[in-house]
Amino acid sequence: MADTLFDDLGGMPGIAKVHTILYDKLLSHPWLKGFFKGVPRPHLEGQQNEFMAGLFGGPKIYGGRPPATAHGHMFITEEIFLTRHILLEQSLNEAKVRPDLIERWLKHDMGMQNALVKKSISECEGRYKNEAVIVVEKPR
Repeated sequence: MADTLFDDLGGMPGIAKVHTILYDKLLSHPWLKGFFKGVPRPHLEGQQNEFMAGLFGGPKIYGGRPPATAHGHMFITEEIFLTRHILLEQSLNEAKVRPDLIERWLKHDMGMQNALVKKSISECEGRYKNEAVIVVEKPR
């Protein structure tokens, strides 16, 4: 039986290494950091690690919402999505992930585009009744 992408990446430690680098970038990015205000970093990284582990053929331990629902309250444009995608690619390279595994991970990431990207704010909806829609203006 062939190894899964989860196994090829070194399991949870390999995935977590990439996400540590990625969240360093996201939480310091002048534009994207606005999407994470008030959310503890361990929560962000933990959920991301668990979700990707399951997606990559590892343990199915993620108990959160599916991507479209989890991000329904965020106005994520194509430009925002692609900016984050580039930061992910940089993080994978910095983590010294093999090029063939980077390609596989980035393909999975691009597969999320339709679930996350919205053309207008009217497509956004809070996950519960009083949740505000998050719109982060691009810095000049």
